[in-house]
Amino acid sequence: MMQETRTQIPGLLEHIAAACAFVGKAAQDAGLDERTAYHCQLAVDEACTNIIEHGYQLKGADKIIDIICRYDFRAFAIILIDDGPPFNPLQRESPNPKAALHERTTSGGWGIHFIRQMMDDVHYEWRGRNYFSMVKRRIG
Repeated sequence: MMQETRTQIPGLLEHIAAACAFVGKAAQDAGLDERTAYHCQLAVDEACTNIIEHGYQLKGADKIIDIICRYDFRAFAIILIDDGPPFNPLQRESPNPKAALHERTTSGGWGIHFIRQMMDDVHYEWRGRNYFSMVKRRIG
């Protein structure tokens, strides 16, 4: 049976720690191991930072980020919902981690790259708001 827990944070950088703590607790409640829970927290930290810095332009005092954690025996999912302009971060080309520093054409994109590395599935959808979901599948 699917379990779900929700919270909201203001769209300010100083509230990201609360988002990470919420996801950590939900991951623990879902029975994820410490390493997997930490990956979920890192992914949320990075995604929330992107929303606040790029979507809300560091002016999110009157805006929120909805955070939903859903889990069952197959997977643990985190959905972040925000009111920034429509933006699919997955359409951005990933930086090449093997390229020399002077050969890299972009300074950004690393956060999404790391989220893709840490999570099993990442999905974006525009539904009048930005919906960004990240999934860790359970093994076994």
